[in-house]
Amino acid sequence: MLVSCTEELGRVTRIVSDMLFLAQVSHPAALVPFETIALEDEALKVVDLFSLSAQEKRISLSVTGSGSTLGDRLMIQRAISNLMSNAIRHCPPGQAISLVIENHASQVSLWVGNPGTGIEPQHLAHVFDRFYRVDTSRSRAQGGTGLGLAIVRSIMSLHQGSAEVQSLPGSATVFRLVFPNLEGQISWPSKRQETTAG
Repeated sequence: MLVSCTEELGRVTRIVSDMLFLAQVSHPAALVPFETIALEDEALKVVDLFSLSAQEKRISLSVTGSGSTLGDRLMIQRAISNLMSNAIRHCPPGQAISLVIENHASQVSLWVGNPGTGIEPQHLAHVFDRFYRVDTSRSRAQGGTGLGLAIVRSIMSLHQGSAEVQSLPGSATVFRLVFPNLEGQISWPSKRQETTAG
């Protein structure tokens, strides 16, 4: 019973933490100074973070392409991490997850794709909603809060971008983060200079 209570407390703590983060990102005061971000560098950091859990399922991870945008480094890392966590959770053992960065005329995008059971069409319009779960029992068993993708959408909104998903039942699922190009973004003013991660 103590173990069960501890696990439930941990889940509630994660929900509260995620809700506070969502409130922070959604509030105008959350506007932070943006810096130039190399998306491939942040993607590689996330891949390194998830390398152990991927190895446990014999899943290979790859990053291809490059591109820069303006943004908050930690928030972009969190958006990519949330997509990677979902991808590993739903990717069959022995398969591969790809992170691809693409440059276009007016935008730069990063997409995370994985094979698996896919997402039924009726769920696609709701996956970024708060507390929405495609598979309720499976998410709870693995500690999901139902807020991960809502956080991704809020982060992308703050960065004047968007989060998209494409999936077919029984096939691959692709989540895509779309940022405006550097010229199309605003560097928010601030009284302090952010320290970049090494």
